[in-house]
Amino acid sequence: MRPPPATVPWLLPLLVIAAGGCAIVGETGPRIDTVDADDPRLTSAAKPAQRTVPVEVLFLRCAADDPLLHDDIWTHVDEQAVDAERRRALNANGLRVGVVSGRLPPAFVERLATSADAADMVGGDAPGARRRLQLLPGRGSELVTAARLPSLVILEQRDGSVRGGTYHDATTQLALDAHPAADGRVRLEMVPEIRHGPVEKSWAGEDGMFRLETGQRRHRLDYLGVEVTLPLDGMLLIGPAGAPSSSVGDGLLRDQGEGNTVRLLVIRPLGRSLDPVFAGSEPVDSEIALPVAPSITD
Repeated sequence: MRPPPATVPWLLPLLVIAAGGCAIVGETGPRIDTVDADDPRLTSAAKPAQRTVPVEVLFLRCAADDPLLHDDIWTHVDEQAVDAERRRALNANGLRVGVVSGRLPPAFVERLATSADAADMVGGDAPGARRRLQLLPGRGSELVTAARLPSLVILEQRDGSVRGGTYHDATTQLALDAHPAADGRVRLEMVPEIRHGPVEKSWAGEDGMFRLETGQRRHRLDYLGVEVTLPLDGMLLIGPAGAPSSSVGDGLLRDQGEGNTVRLLVIRPLGRSLDPVFAGSEPVDSEIALPVAPSITD
């Protein structure tokens, strides 16, 4: 029996499917061949856009016996914003942390005003310095407090014991992360760190894959980490505590030269922040968050 010719009507649907995909013969609506992952109609409703949290950082340089470091400012600071156990650990390691809100002493306001014209955050003879950072929630940034120290001796007090370490080619810094709240407040996280030693390469695993990182070793002091929620007009104040003793606070905020100069650190949000979940369809902040340099953890 001879096979039917290729033009037999029952073969036409197969020819249409082979030539045009899964289109239905006679359909009148448009057919989408590909899906654009960046199509705003698909992504805007799926998840809210992340917004950077702008914060202002001020370093105030002053003498160790300056009254500003003692009663002049700390009587206006709420140190109980940090839980008691963490507060004791900070004080034992030469750090004093609290939240400032409301009226400030005139001397402190004047110091803040003079910091606006400083050029460099660390180093130099300027009485202060001011910088603006853009923090991307969940990504974090690193705030350097002292860079390129040939040798740094640190004594840590933890769990009733003292451990010491010498760090070469050291850089002290604070790891910062900020998260906006629904009511406009900002939850700020701060952890002291020390980068040290030669630049090395290391493999790091993340999201089911490995990547090659290059950087110094990093000593992260999680037991001195602070998490506070700042009100709309609030700021986080970080200062040294106690006499010079090679403490963590000395490494972070005390000049390592021959002088007896320390730095007072102020971090405050700029403007009203809002969690993207409650932000609706506002445009995404175009400013770029500061990248985090790769490192090798101790």
